[in-house]
Amino acid sequence: MAGMAWRCCWAPPPTACCTGHPATCSRYALDGMSPPRTTMRRGDPVAGRPRRTWQEVSRDGTSPSPTGRGIGVVLAVVAAVCTAADDGQSLGHDALEVRASPALFDDPGLYERRMTYRRAAYAARAGRRSDYREGLAELANYALRPYLVFYDARRRASSLSAQRAREVRAELAGTPLQDRFFGHWMESQASHGRWKNYLDNYEPTYNVVARCHYLRALIITGRREEAYQQVPGLWLSPRSQPDECDPAFQSWIKAGRLDQETAWTRLLMALGENEVTLARYLLRFFDRANAGAARLTYDAHVRPQLVRSLSRFANNELGRRALAHGIVRYAKRDAERALGLWQRARERYDFEPGQHRSIQGQVMAEAANAGLVPDDGPIGYSPALLERVAEGLIRHGKWPEAILWITALPTDMASQGRWRYWLGRALIDSGEGETAGRDHLAAIASWRTFYGLLAAQDIGLEPKFLPRPASNDHAAQRALLTVPDVRRMVELFAVGDTSNAVREWQHALKTLPESRHQYLVELTLAMGWIDQAIAGAWEAELKDLVAVRFPAPYLDLYRRSAFEANLPAGFLLAITRRESAFNPQARSPAGARGLMQLMPATSRLIADRIRERRPNTDDLYRPEINIRLGAHHLARLMDRYGRNRALVAAAYNAGEGRVERWLENASGMSTPVWIERIPFRETRDYVKNVLFYDYIYRQKVGEPGPVLDVHERNIP
Repeated sequence: MAGMAWRCCWAPPPTACCTGHPATCSRYALDGMSPPRTTMRRGDPVAGRPRRTWQEVSRDGTSPSPTGRGIGVVLAVVAAVCTAADDGQSLGHDALEVRASPALFDDPGLYERRMTYRRAAYAARAGRRSDYREGLAELANYALRPYLVFYDARRRASSLSAQRAREVRAELAGTPLQDRFFGHWMESQASHGRWKNYLDNYEPTYNVVARCHYLRALIITGRREEAYQQVPGLWLSPRSQPDECDPAFQSWIKAGRLDQETAWTRLLMALGENEVTLARYLLRFFDRANAGAARLTYDAHVRPQLVRSLSRFANNELGRRALAHGIVRYAKRDAERALGLWQRARERYDFEPGQHRSIQGQVMAEAANAGLVPDDGPIGYSPALLERVAEGLIRHGKWPEAILWITALPTDMASQGRWRYWLGRALIDSGEGETAGRDHLAAIASWRTFYGLLAAQDIGLEPKFLPRPASNDHAAQRALLTVPDVRRMVELFAVGDTSNAVREWQHALKTLPESRHQYLVELTLAMGWIDQAIAGAWEAELKDLVAVRFPAPYLDLYRRSAFEANLPAGFLLAITRRESAFNPQARSPAGARGLMQLMPATSRLIADRIRERRPNTDDLYRPEINIRLGAHHLARLMDRYGRNRALVAAAYNAGEGRVERWLENASGMSTPVWIERIPFRETRDYVKNVLFYDYIYRQKVGEPGPVLDVHERNIP
């Protein structure tokens, strides 16, 4: 690849963090896409697995990760050569490849200390204090000594006095362990009913269980009024709170502090999140005057068609509250009928102005999503509702109306690449301003986003992005090892404790000056910790560090499998980058495994089709097997969907059955519009990311091409 020029791009910042990984965002919400709002259920062998919440096979820090996660992983990071946007000069090969340091440590005794640590950590967790003390003495200056102290003290937490707990906490100061240990100790006090101790040592926290324990401690020690004043802040939740909260909640309710308005607030919160079980439970808290309306609100939620009989709903405050919820709910099922129903209801019922506006806006948004033109203008509605209406109009090609609603967005929203792209397209496709539309597209054609690539393609420009060169400063990387956080992170990864290694990585990022962040990320990649390097480059705001964010390990396997399955190698790499961030031991809660996150059932079907031995679940963690089976699965999808990568990516994520439904009446539709019409946000974002990554990897492996090939730009 030496001497070949290519151009690279990167995605916008994440909009939200996901749960499921300690102290960090999920590995898969890294590229400007929000976490999934719903977990799809399986309808096809590959469908429905939550793509961004994979877990490693061993994540609890109590045992080494499986083979392939340690510091000895051999990387195959492929260099990329990018052309400068301004002068056309190419950066050198070395500047765009992260090279592993020949040796991070010159310490012949390090391996034995790591093995001693493993034995001592096991002894500390198992209560073998003699072996633990022996190991602790041998490891007086070892970086992970605080973890031995932590494991021993955590196991004995319930027997430690408050003074001793604070001493241990002080000993762990400066590490992520200090607050974790103290939280364990406080939990032990609660579990043993030492409520005075709990109160004396409580510190304000966002932890719901700890807060509920605190309220219970206040009640038990006679400070009921103080506790009762704080209960609503915890009780008012759209979802069920932990069982530890029940004693405080029950005492508060028994004392008569739960009023009807608070009960209504939580009922509507629960229904708003479709927490039907919780909502049904809440019905018991309504008095005679409110019970009928509360039940009617619940019934209208689970059976929205009830609102077609307006006579069920009284024209009073409670009746209008139930009707309002029912109409909005009905609009999600049948927007056109709901719109007509609302037009009748607003004439017959005395809705307050704010309530009237809220119902009008939500019904209008659902109507736009169903392809109906809003009967009201955008003035006076919230930014979130403006977005919803504009999205619906775009999905149905209502370009003149889309222009009106997009231009009504607040400046900070309207300036985002997504909205500038669709405003440009709307101006062009409506015929109302082709020159202005092209200007909007030209303005974002050099942006490091999926929409920037689309804009450049639409107006015939070549994306030109210059990546940040890799430093390959091995001296600077080794200098980081004198930083305690970094050294602990390295050692934890070396002994297979990736959960705690992630915590230390996060801690290090917060304490290191910005000038050393790139060294930290490159060190992480040099260790063989590819998925954390990818995540870390994003978190460190190194979005243009393409050598780290888009590595290509196992490249020979990808090339071979791509050739065998008649696939572009870049597409295989892009799918893997999105699925597992190249962690061969990745496992989702749904059971998808390995680099390409194959479900065991899917892998067996693929093996049967190609007439090979069925793999067992452990086989799916082997890159050579996982990549090959994933390639054959993608090859079948490519044949089924006319080699349209957008459709293939959607099917890989959501399942072929869903994609077939989404393709109904879509023939001839612009592919970007079809992507926006995908009803699952997770899948929409997945497809955009895969196409974006594929553009980069196609350049990287010497198969350059546009973000959408000619045959992919419209749905067949």
